[in-house]
Amino acid sequence: MAVYVVAPAGVYTGGPTALFQLCNALRRYGVNAIVAFYGKVEGDPLHPNYRKYGCPWVTVRDIKDEKQNAIITPETAIQQITSFTKSKKIIYWLAVDNYVLSSYKPSKLNCISYLVKRYTLDPYILYSFLTRKMAFYRHSYNAVYAKSLIDRKIVSIPNADLHLAQSRYAIEFLRSMGICDENIIMVHEPIEEEFLTNAMKVKYYGKVNAIAWNSRKAYPVAFKLVNILRKHGFTVFELANVGKERMIKILSRTKIFLDIGIHPGRDRPLREAVALDNIAVVNNHGGYYYFDDCMVPGEFKWDCYFDCRIDYRKYVEKIENYLENFEYYIKKFYHFKQYILQEPYIFLNDVRRLAEVLEEWGVG
Repeated sequence: MAVYVVAPAGVYTGGPTALFQLCNALRRYGVNAIVAFYGKVEGDPLHPNYRKYGCPWVTVRDIKDEKQNAIITPETAIQQITSFTKSKKIIYWLAVDNYVLSSYKPSKLNCISYLVKRYTLDPYILYSFLTRKMAFYRHSYNAVYAKSLIDRKIVSIPNADLHLAQSRYAIEFLRSMGICDENIIMVHEPIEEEFLTNAMKVKYYGKVNAIAWNSRKAYPVAFKLVNILRKHGFTVFELANVGKERMIKILSRTKIFLDIGIHPGRDRPLREAVALDNIAVVNNHGGYYYFDDCMVPGEFKWDCYFDCRIDYRKYVEKIENYLENFEYYIKKFYHFKQYILQEPYIFLNDVRRLAEVLEEWGVG
């Protein structure tokens, strides 16, 4: 008997990290949980950052399709297990929008057309996405496209015996698709231990008047805002492929974390930034919409779902005020930080419930 947790080979990002955390937690409860890699499996597919979880691994091809087994797959890898008919199937919804975008791929032509029409009147943004950052600016269209499909009930949910939801955003999505609460388990996966350890060491006197910007899924307005901030003399560090150690180093020194863009789930960078004492300035899309998923006080959360216009001068002034009065504003994030520090224990309680379901099924 085994529970296989499907994960991409050789990849280190937030999604696979959650999968390894889940596998490790299940093993703590005596479940025979095993990671099953898909993709390009050559040599050792286990990323070095995941060795600490002590999870044995096989490939998806090695999974035995038997009634006493269960397979947990992220929503973007459901095609990896469609041929299995005997094993119990569990979908782990790490990112709602990513499922929609991978299952119903948007047209590149429609994307370009939308961006040109939407930003023709803003020369900076139009020039920028046409010449340098088209891949980044596509997120604006992706958010509109994904929401449109969800609202029109065009999206269908694959058959599964159980659904794990990483966010309330995912729970509400599943409910809207007709999945009953009895078939959904919320799993609050925590940020990695290194961030939690450093969260206890951060000193305000070590902070500098600088901003950390999550550009990976940013909206066009965020690119323009950062450009304006830099012209006004603000120091902005871009958090794109910086690695875990540098991420911790940057967030331990900056005072503001800026994240305006598409949020497919309960994103990790926000929680990592708040844990390391950053004032978080975010928008209210998807995984940041519900307070349960994003406990940022309302005054720091912009009403910028996807297709928005903002008063750049007003927000530059706000950010300047946050930097100048950091010790006053950071206190408003105290309760959010305390929740983040408690999340590893909340996570284990969530996984206990999953382990109990697996025991009822007689698997694992």
